[in-house]
Amino acid sequence: MEKKKKKFKKAVLLLFPLLIIYYISSAYFVDAVYYYNSSKSFMTYVVYALIILTALFIVIFTVRGFKCIKKNKTKSYVWYFIFLILVIAAEIFITVNINKISSSLSKITSSEAGYSSNIIVLNDSNIESIDDLKDDDAKIGIISDEDNQEGHILPMQIIEEEQINEENLASYDEYIDMLDDLYDGEIDAMFVSSSYVSLFASEDGYENIANETKVIYEKTQKTTKETSSTGKTLDEPFTILLMGVDSNTNSLAKSNSFNGDTLMLITFNPHTMNATVLSIPRDTRVPIVCTRSKAKNKINSAALYGADCVMDTITNFTGIEIDYWVKVNFQGVISLVDALGGIDVDIPYAFCESDSKRRFGKNTIYLEKGYQTLNGEQTLAFARNRHTWPQYCGRKYSNYNSNDFVRGQNQQQIVKAIVNKLKGIDSLSEIYDILDILGDNVDTNIDKETMITGFDTFKNIIFNSRNITSDDFIGTQRLYLSGYDHTISGIYYFEYYKQSLNEIVEAMEINLELKEPEMDKEFSFSINNPYEDTQIGKGTYSY
Repeated sequence: MEKKKKKFKKAVLLLFPLLIIYYISSAYFVDAVYYYNSSKSFMTYVVYALIILTALFIVIFTVRGFKCIKKNKTKSYVWYFIFLILVIAAEIFITVNINKISSSLSKITSSEAGYSSNIIVLNDSNIESIDDLKDDDAKIGIISDEDNQEGHILPMQIIEEEQINEENLASYDEYIDMLDDLYDGEIDAMFVSSSYVSLFASEDGYENIANETKVIYEKTQKTTKETSSTGKTLDEPFTILLMGVDSNTNSLAKSNSFNGDTLMLITFNPHTMNATVLSIPRDTRVPIVCTRSKAKNKINSAALYGADCVMDTITNFTGIEIDYWVKVNFQGVISLVDALGGIDVDIPYAFCESDSKRRFGKNTIYLEKGYQTLNGEQTLAFARNRHTWPQYCGRKYSNYNSNDFVRGQNQQQIVKAIVNKLKGIDSLSEIYDILDILGDNVDTNIDKETMITGFDTFKNIIFNSRNITSDDFIGTQRLYLSGYDHTISGIYYFEYYKQSLNEIVEAMEINLELKEPEMDKEFSFSINNPYEDTQIGKGTYSY
């Protein structure tokens, strides 16, 4: 009898701490799965079902535990303890993995955005600190648009905090005009986004801006992210604006402004698994709707005012309502491609390009024509390249004809190759590596709830990709905006043909199920003339 009592006491002493651990692990498990609760998604039912089952199991295990001890059968409570320990281990494992995924998604869908404003001067300037700008003779350039976070709002906070005389300010409607005056000595300093090097290094005359200027002051703050969207779910046809950011850093968290050299307008139909992709040349001349004058300028200049400005500007000139935007840091592409073990791309021409740090010489990236596997550095070089002449390798480019269309087609190939490679992921470690990379290098206005409602769409894409051996498991229709060169006051612009744009818009509207396609009832084929898939929008136009 005494022996049985001792066993009972030992069982009770073991049961209580084990149950407490189980209750704690269950609480963390419930907290982890609740992240995926969404009022718009069937995942809500899954989440609540898991919570109810967890609560039910807690009751069952608690009652069952005391019954096992009451019966005082060693075999019963040994098996009970073993099973409970396995359940606890399973909950902890699942919770840890859910939290890892949730953490990366939280970075991408964060409601906070970083804004940063620098004061820059010429490198040979005698001005070394912000105190030197308090002199009455100092002139500081500032953007006049009072809604511009990095060009006006943050600078005005700096002016107030540092007690700089507002009479020292010179207002400008455009950054490039302000930069011209800085170089010409008309102003002593200027307020600009901390991303200014990547913003202006591609502009004529400012290729060496990193070495020609210096930062004497910086202010950074977090605020609510731009979230303009239509609220459309991802299980119906939607549009997405993909923006490549050629940043000098490995994160998008610091600054809202970017260079806007890569703009892709994509429509995706989850019902047909078909996508249309339009690469918009950065020099396309359109009205920049978020500026005070709404004057026509190069479309990439809209990026100086943030992602929403780019989205609104493209919507204005195409008439296509954009549901969401995604910014991708090109520096992160290197890490992503390397994490995927490289991507397979058919290089259309031999070329050389600078490396990720813009270095030529021994760091030059050389690629031959043909189908091959690219690593991260090579992929970034291919994404940046728009010069098809190998003889320029190792030299500074001058008097060449750059081709944004070439670069646009290259980037479309890269996007497609990455998507194709993603379908081969089959391990948790690979998923975590990729999510970590995306968390630091992708920013979007797709909120958490919308992301969760797209679960069915993502699941169908993955399921289809697993059952199709071809790389083209998503039908991709590449579009081409035709136009002509136009120079105004010595500045190059790309003027698009309205007829080309109309054909592109029609193709997008059909894919979005906003318009019924017109069936071509006449079709001829000759074995002597192989069929070629034509690009919509690419042709000869007169207007």
